[in-house]
Amino acid sequence: MSAAGMNIVYLHGFGSSPASAKAKALQQLLGSDCQHFQVPVLDGGEFFHLTMPAIAERALSAITQAAVHGPVLLIGSSLGGYVAAWLAAQGALPQVCAQVLIAPAFGFPSRWRERLGEDGVAEWRRDGQRLFWHYGAEAELPLGVQFLESCTELTDVPAATTLGTSIVHGREDESVDWRGSYQYAENATAVDLHLVNGDHSLSLPRHEALIAWCVRDRWQRSATAGSAAPG
Repeated sequence: MSAAGMNIVYLHGFGSSPASAKAKALQQLLGSDCQHFQVPVLDGGEFFHLTMPAIAERALSAITQAAVHGPVLLIGSSLGGYVAAWLAAQGALPQVCAQVLIAPAFGFPSRWRERLGEDGVAEWRRDGQRLFWHYGAEAELPLGVQFLESCTELTDVPAATTLGTSIVHGREDESVDWRGSYQYAENATAVDLHLVNGDHSLSLPRHEALIAWCVRDRWQRSATAGSAAPG
C-alpha cells in the first residue's frame, strides 16, 4: 500500500449530504494525494425514513464499494464520526486501515432527550414526526419517530477498538461536548486526540489543515505498518 493514492470514504453529519462544505474543502486540500474520495448519501435521499441501522448499512456499502481500490481510510464528521466509531466497536470495518473522526457526536443518544425534554419526546412520538434542519436541502424536513426509537439502545460513547484513529474536536463545540472524545481516547490504545480552539464546524483554515494532516498521517502510518507486516 503506497503512502500516496489515498482511498477515502467520508461519512457526513446529521442532516448533511455529499455537498458538505467540509468534505469538499478536505478533498481539495488532499488534492492529487487522494485517488478516490466517496461521500455516500447516508439518508438514502429519504430523510423521513432515516434510522441508525440504515445509516450503518449505507456506510458499510460505500466502504465495500471503495475497497475494490484497496484499503479504505474512513472519515466521519459529527454523527458520521459516531457511526464510524460504532461500526469499529462492532468489528465491522475489516477493510478500513484507519479512521479520522471530526467532532464525533459522542453522547448524542442522551442529548436527544435532554434537548427535547420529556414533552418534546412525547410530542415526537404522538405526531410520528418532527422537523429538523437539513443542510443539504437547505430547509426544515420532517423526520419520522423511527429515528428516535433506533437510538434507544445506543451507548453514548462506543467501545474503543485497536483501529488506528485520530480525532479533531473543538473545545468550544456548542453541539457536541469534547469530553466524549476525551473519554473515547482514554479507553483506547491507538487514538490520537487533537483538542483545538474552535466550535463544532471546525471550518477555519487551520482546522481544515489539521484534519487534512491527520488524514495523511494516518494513511502513511497504515502504509508503513502494512509494508512492515510479514508477507
